[in-house]
Amino acid sequence: MASRIRSHVKETSAGVRRKLGLKKDVEWASELIKDELSFWENALADGGRDWNPDEFRLRTDFDLPLQDELRDLISAAPGTTVRILDVGSGPLTRVGRRWPGRDVRITAADPLAEHYHALLRRLGIVPPVPTTFAHGERLLETFPPSQFDLAYASNALDHTYDPLKAIEQMLAVTRPGGCVYLWHFSNEGKHNCYKGLHQWNLDTVGNDFIISDGKIVHSLASRLGSAVHLECERTRAYGSDVVIARIRKRDALPRGSQV
Repeated sequence: MASRIRSHVKETSAGVRRKLGLKKDVEWASELIKDELSFWENALADGGRDWNPDEFRLRTDFDLPLQDELRDLISAAPGTTVRILDVGSGPLTRVGRRWPGRDVRITAADPLAEHYHALLRRLGIVPPVPTTFAHGERLLETFPPSQFDLAYASNALDHTYDPLKAIEQMLAVTRPGGCVYLWHFSNEGKHNCYKGLHQWNLDTVGNDFIISDGKIVHSLASRLGSAVHLECERTRAYGSDVVIARIRKRDALPRGSQV
């Protein structure tokens, strides 16, 4: 009983700090390390047997084809090099690495890269794509602008401390004409009562991508304006609602744009 009371007090305190805007980056980092490492330790053990064996095989396949939904977003003639950034990739990116006739170069980025390297060594897993250290909110500290044909994030932005800034940074490292692709379960903050890393809701309203923390609502269409072409959709996966955004960076940005 005492442990349950302490747990409830801790969760209530975290909720109050979130509402007051006091949930600092240091606290976020501490929760990220604890929650994510625990999840991946269990998920990858025994070849993903108790998690998702098919997903484990996909992520460890050195010859995994680049997914059709991503190929459709990239204009790349045969013989060209395609550069893709996976933001918040975890220890093993799920982005495919083979596209016949093209040289596909995947960069997996995650703030827990070094922790994941140690985890994979301990489990005896060789990653097809090693993870590089980078914060989604500070990609330009690691990568040059306009570097990638596609920036990708799957079920990761709701774990960041500033998803809107992460999206803007993804656009900054994507070339003009390139695309940012977002795939996320909807409203994870609300569904998880804003516990742990689940501090953000990602949703769609019409053709707009909405980010909220239970207090403030951000419209991606309003924030980015004519700097991008935005397409959104809703679907279902794993028994849950999923929201998808395709954000095409304009060839010519409006004067004064920060994207």
